[in-house]
Amino acid sequence: MPFIKVKDLKPKKQPGIDIIVRVIAKNEPRSVKTKYGMSRVCDLKVGDETGTVTLSLWGSKINEARFGDLLEIKDGYCNVWQGKPQLSLGRNGVMRKIDDPNFPDAKTILNKFIEESSEEEDE
Repeated sequence: MPFIKVKDLKPKKQPGIDIIVRVIAKNEPRSVKTKYGMSRVCDLKVGDETGTVTLSLWGSKINEARFGDLLEIKDGYCNVWQGKPQLSLGRNGVMRKIDDPNFPDAKTILNKFIEESSEEEDE
């Protein structure tokens, strides 16, 4: 299955999203109560040359991504949280760090995110 771009993400319940994104920001992890008990979650802002999206990582996955990392996600899914698309690994998704010298660097994607944010404020 080919990798999709951030601009083409559509919320769907079934896993199956394959995407490559770069981490441009990482929030502090927080504890949340789930139906399975307390767990830790961390939101990262990730993107490619087409846009940015929030990636939520849970538990031990939180430590597997840092600012600037290029991540290949296979079998992830996208849902909506607070009116915006949110990418997640779910139970079966796989994430790994990769190298691709042709993929935009974090600063380029961060500038794109700043442009998108200012456009949203203008609406």
